[in-house]
Amino acid sequence: MACEENARSHRGYGRIVYIAGAAIIVGLIGLVMLATSSGGGESGGLLVAVTYPSLDEDLAQIACSGDRVVGLYKPGADPHDLQLDPEKASIVARADIVVTGGHTPVDTKAEELARGIVVNMLEIPGIWILNIPGDGPNTHYPIYEPGNYKAFLIHVAKAMEEARPDCDYTGNAQKILEELKALEKARGALTGRKAVLDLPASQYPAEWLGARVVLILAPGHGHAGEAISPTTLEEAEKQLAQGAVAFVTVDSRGIPVSKAGDWLLDKARDLGADVVLVKAPYVRGTVVEKLQYIASQVAGES
Repeated sequence: MACEENARSHRGYGRIVYIAGAAIIVGLIGLVMLATSSGGGESGGLLVAVTYPSLDEDLAQIACSGDRVVGLYKPGADPHDLQLDPEKASIVARADIVVTGGHTPVDTKAEELARGIVVNMLEIPGIWILNIPGDGPNTHYPIYEPGNYKAFLIHVAKAMEEARPDCDYTGNAQKILEELKALEKARGALTGRKAVLDLPASQYPAEWLGARVVLILAPGHGHAGEAISPTTLEEAEKQLAQGAVAFVTVDSRGIPVSKAGDWLLDKARDLGADVVLVKAPYVRGTVVEKLQYIASQVAGES
């Protein structure tokens, strides 16, 4: 009887050891999978972290085999409303390259945490920064213009080559920049026209088209607390009635992303003013695709 009980005890102990061992193995596999999913690129490839939503689509096009370009936020998320949680902060800290828009709280925090090369689009040589009428520098997505975009893409490519010299990132970038040549015919299409904008990021494509921006309804990007004065609305209505073009920032469905945009689109339609829809920089699609969308609306204007 004692031997039988002893045997049962040993079998029970064996089951416990087996279960415990299996649990440890499963745990280790989980840790390895987590490290792989959030770690760097494969076979010596780069990990590139991008704070601006959708901009990772552009940089993925110049990446080499084994690289990982990680957009920290999904397309459609307004950069001004984002936060850098611990998981995203960990990715930034491990990244070889960190690309930021240069002006939101997330951008600032990411640049502080970065251990790799930081690319702040506002600090790239050759990027020209416009001034908001009656206000200061327009730091909202200056690469929404072919010249600035070219300077940005080449700068990022060179930073990636610095971190991984065996890959021709500059050559990859040139393939994309070839697409910009087809957009040259749209440059200056609205020369001599005035423009009224809802949000500041649209100033870059508007100036590229040759329009002179005279008013931006919500220069602070139309945040919930940003009120538009009656005087501003009166001036906007006056400019539209006199032939100014309305530039309205829209989402991927073509719907205005702000109350300022809703008002501007409705007023432009009431007055019969010309309207150019501008995809918000943070919605899905590359910069080239968004510029093509804009150019298609002014075809034949120049």
